[in-house]
Amino acid sequence: MNLVVYGDLHGCLNEFKALRKKVKLKKNDIEIVVGDILNKGPYNLETLRYIIKNKILSVRGNNEDKILKLFSMYKEDDTILEDIKPWEAHILKNIKKSEIKFLKSLPYFIKIKGITIVHGGIPQGIKLKKLSKEDKKQLTLLRFYDKKFHPIPWHDFEGRYKFWSEVYNGREGFVVFGHHPFEKPKVEKFAIGIDTGCVYGGELTAIKFNNLNVKDYDFISLKARKKYFK
Repeated sequence: MNLVVYGDLHGCLNEFKALRKKVKLKKNDIEIVVGDILNKGPYNLETLRYIIKNKILSVRGNNEDKILKLFSMYKEDDTILEDIKPWEAHILKNIKKSEIKFLKSLPYFIKIKGITIVHGGIPQGIKLKKLSKEDKKQLTLLRFYDKKFHPIPWHDFEGRYKFWSEVYNGREGFVVFGHHPFEKPKVEKFAIGIDTGCVYGGELTAIKFNNLNVKDYDFISLKARKKYFK
């Protein structure tokens, strides 16, 4: 049995299908997406439905949180469609109740043996067994620390000091994460980032842990068919 974790999909369904074939899945393999199934790409709802149909697991990303928040607003006032991205409006108008229920059911992390999957990262001082609402938000958004090791917004370029995985000590297991696109997987001692920017014209990457062994893994990647989002 192997564990296969996929980077941020963002509606890139054709690449996802091709990557699954390239992985050469076995019957009992476990498949997990690092979140951000939706938004920015060409086939958002189709990708969500494909995941549900094929019983592929996923953690919750910030884009799933965003869609759930927008959907709640949309039910109260459909004029918000005028002020959001066109693909977000398409999702809100066409998503099914069962699919909203699926998004709400997504966990903020999944642990399998010594491997932990989150979308963004695990901030210092946070324990996964006891998460506040703000902690959950940080699990989907974390990227950089300032010099006091406080999480900062992604657009705070001057305040950036360390990327969170560079100082993570492994206290919550070996972490596989997405959220921040890298040209190639970001490999640290206790964590690996596998968002390689498919929706931006980069690659879609999976990491396969052979026999669930954290020290025995392979990367499988393929190039995006085009740049879907700038």
